[in-house]
Amino acid sequence: MTQHSSRIANVHTGPAAADAAGGVTLTVTGFEELVRELEHLRTAHRRELAQRFRDARTFGSPGDDDEWLAVLEDVAIDQVRIAQLERLVATASVVDETPSSDGAGLGSFVWVQDDAGRAAQYELVGRRTARDDDGAISLASPVGKALVGARPGDVVQVALPNGRERSLTVLDVRVGNERPGIAA
Repeated sequence: MTQHSSRIANVHTGPAAADAAGGVTLTVTGFEELVRELEHLRTAHRRELAQRFRDARTFGSPGDDDEWLAVLEDVAIDQVRIAQLERLVATASVVDETPSSDGAGLGSFVWVQDDAGRAAQYELVGRRTARDDDGAISLASPVGKALVGARPGDVVQVALPNGRERSLTVLDVRVGNERPGIAA
């Protein structure tokens, strides 16, 4: 773990503990990403904005203050993001990504197959850490909700937004960096 591990206030093990904790639930990796972003905004990015502000004041004319206003807007946006990150870091429940007998949960990689025989691999992530990576899926999504607690061999029903349901057969569940390796 990194130097920021001392900031982890609530560490739980397994998906059941994460559900009981309420609020924002993150993996250790997700928590550390938030802390790194917060530190970057407080240090390097803040220095960059200060330099842009000085440059805008030095080289701008009284009638040409677009760059100055842009920097002020960026500073305001950063301050809001810093406050948001500080709240998240202070209230986050961090879930240990160790293997659990409770089935799939936050930080798990799940390999599934639908009724048409199409296979997919999902990494279950928290709402705040959902990213555009191929296969990263939030626990708050319909598929994420259906997969929580699932074990290999389980058939889960996914409630889709259009009111229909989709069946997924769980082929494998792995935790941490150990991705499933089942051929479709």
